[in-house]
This record gives sequence, structure tokens and C-alpha cells, in this order.
Amino acid sequence: MAKFLLVVKSQDQPNVNTAVNVANGLKMMGAEDVRVVFLGPGITALDKKGKLSEIVSKNVDAFRKNSVKVYACEMAMKNYNVSKEELVHADEISRGADVIVKFANEGYIILTF
Repeated sequence: MAKFLLVVKSQDQPNVNTAVNVANGLKMMGAEDVRVVFLGPGITALDKKGKLSEIVSKNVDAFRKNSVKVYACEMAMKNYNVSKEELVHADEISRGADVIVKFANEGYIILTF
């Protein structure tokens, strides 16, 4: 079975929306594991202060139901002034590059949005 890591680096609404839908869709289609990391400008999709967070907010229950794990990049949080309390959802806060390397080494297919 396939395992996927979706890297969301865009703060463009269609890209964030597509990433969220693909993450849930992959799990529903039988992917073994799906994880999503928000880094760089993409961290704004997790920031309660921004409009993009509505996309993630509406999908938190689906992420949980589908066991899609969400990572927030701590460096992006620092660079975009997003505190842990301002995150609409994150299962883990880690350095985005560390997440990418870890799952690449574990054979995950990496999709970038």
C-alpha cells in the first residue's frame, strides 16, 4: 500500500483546498498512511487569523476520521508570526525539512502543493 506526504507550501486558496481534499481522498481510496506538512507561506492555512484556516477547520474531523496526521513547521510559524495557540489544527509541530527527510527515507510518495 502507498504512503503519502503532502507538502503544503502555498498560501493560494485553490492549492490549499486541493491539498486538503487530496489528503482525505487518498485515505478514503485506501492509502496506507497520509501525512500533511504545512511549511513556508503554507503555514498561513493553519493560522486562525487568516481566511485560509477555514479550509483546514472544515476538515479537521475528516482528518481525524481518516487518520491524516498534520504537521506545522516551527520555522514557518516563527517566520510568519504564528503561535501554537493560533493554529487551527496540528498534530505535531516540527521542522518542516525534518518531516520531509524522515518520510522520504521511509519511502513515502511526496506531493507538493
